Amino acid sequence: MTRWRVNTVILSIAFVAAFCLGRIASLESAEIQMQVQAVPAQSSLSPTGKLLTIEDAIRIGLDSHPRIKSANERVSSQQAVLGQQMSAYYPTVSMSNQYRTSQSSTDGGADEASESYSSQASFNYILYNFGRREGNVQAARETLNAFKQDSATTNQDIILAVKQAYYVYLASQALVRVRQETVRSRELLVRQAQGFYEVGTRAKIDVARAEANLYTAQADLIAAENGVKIAWVTLRNAMGSPRLPEQPVAQDSPEVEFSMNLAGARNVAFDSRTELKSFDAQRRASDQLIATARRGHLPDLIFDASYGRRHVSNESLGGDCLERVPLGTGSVCTRTGPSQRLNTFPLQPTWSVQLSLNIPIFDGFRTTNRVEETLHNYYNVKAQEEERRQQIALEVEQSYLRVVETQERIRATESAARAAKENLDLAQGRYQVGVGSIIEVTDAETLYTDAQTTYIRTIYEYKIADAQLARAMGDTRVGVLKPGSIK
Repeated sequence: MTRWRVNTVILSIAFVAAFCLGRIASLESAEIQMQVQAVPAQSSLSPTGKLLTIEDAIRIGLDSHPRIKSANERVSSQQAVLGQQMSAYYPTVSMSNQYRTSQSSTDGGADEASESYSSQASFNYILYNFGRREGNVQAARETLNAFKQDSATTNQDIILAVKQAYYVYLASQALVRVRQETVRSRELLVRQAQGFYEVGTRAKIDVARAEANLYTAQADLIAAENGVKIAWVTLRNAMGSPRLPEQPVAQDSPEVEFSMNLAGARNVAFDSRTELKSFDAQRRASDQLIATARRGHLPDLIFDASYGRRHVSNESLGGDCLERVPLGTGSVCTRTGPSQRLNTFPLQPTWSVQLSLNIPIFDGFRTTNRVEETLHNYYNVKAQEEERRQQIALEVEQSYLRVVETQERIRATESAARAAKENLDLAQGRYQVGVGSIIEVTDAETLYTDAQTTYIRTIYEYKIADAQLARAMGDTRVGVLKPGSIK
C-alpha cells in the first residue's frame, strides 16, 4: 500500500512538472504568435544600418522597374507628337540653291549651251484651315493626358506587385520560424522516447515514430527555407532589381484607420481609377479627331512668298528697234538691232507673293472614309471604357469580400492555434507521465503546426487582400487597414 502511494505521488509530481513545462511552452508559443501578427522577433540590421521597409521596396520599384521607364518613354514620345502638331501654328521657311547646265542643237546644226544659277528663300504659312490645325493639337494634347494616366496605372500595378511579393516574403519567413519550432519540439520528443525506451517504460516503436516525425519536420524546414529564397527572388524582381542581394526586411507595415462599405469603395474606385481617366481623355481626343476629319471638306487659305536671285547664261536683253511700221493707232517694230548679253554676276533679283484658297472638290471619298474611321474609333473607346468600368466594379467587390473573409478567418484561425497548442501541451504531459501514447503527441504536434501555418497564412492573405482592394480603388496608400475597419 505504501509503495502504491509513493508511485502515485511520483506520478503526480511528474504530471505537475510536465504541465508547468507545457504552460511555459504555451506562453512562448503565444508570444511567437503575437510576434507574427504585430511586432516580430528582432532582425539583424543591414550593412547600412536599416531594414528594408515596404516603403523602401515601393520606392525602389518605382525608380528601377523597366515598366516604369517604358511608360515614361511613351509619355515623352507623345509629348513630341504634340510638338509636331503645334508646328502647324508656325510658318515654314526654306532655302534652296541650284546650279544647272544644259546643251541643245539649233536648226542650223549649231550647238548651244546654257548655264543657270539660282538662290531662293521661300515662306509658307497656313492662314486658316477651318479648325483642323486646332483640332489636331487638342487631340494630341488629350492623347498625352491619356498616356500620363496610363503611366500612373503602371505605377499602381508595380506598387501592388511589390506589396504582394513583400508580404509573401514575410509569410515565408514566419513559416520558417514555425518549422524551426516544430523541429525543436520533435527533437525533444525523440530524446524523451529514447530515454523511456532505455529505462524500459516504452517500446522501440515510440523511438522509430518520433524519429520519422523529426525527419519529416526537417524536410519541411528545408522546403520552407527554400520558399524564403524563392520569395526574395520574386520580391527583388517585383522591385525591378534582379541583382539586389538579400537583406533584412522590416516585418510589419503601418496600420491605417479607414471605415467604408462596398458602395463607398465602388464610388471611390470610379472617381480615382486612372484607367477610367485615360479612357475619358481618349474619348475627348476621338471627339477632336472626328471634328477634324469632317473639316476635311472645307478649304485651306495659304500664303506663300519667295525671294531670290537667278541668272541663265544665254539670257539677253533685246536690241534697239531700227524700223517701225504703222499699225492702227500704234506701230510695230519690224527690225531690231543686235541683242545685249547679260552678265552672269551679279545675279538678278526675283520675288513672288501668292495667296491661295484650296477648295477640295473630290478626293476619292478619302475624307468621308476618314470620318467613318474616327467615328468607329470613338465608339470602340466608349465600349472599352464601359467594359473596364464593369471590370473595376468586379475587382472592388471581389477584393472587398476577400478582405471581409480574411478578417473573420484571422479570429477563427487564431482560436484554432490556441486550442491546438493546449491540445499539444496536454498530449505531451500525458506522454511524459506515461499515460498517453506517442501517437497522441505526434498527432498533436502536426495539428499545432498546421494551425500555426494556417494562422500565419491568413494574416498575410489579409494584407495581400487589403493591397488588392487599395489597387482596385485606385488608392496608393502604403499602410494596411486595421482588422475590423470593413464591415
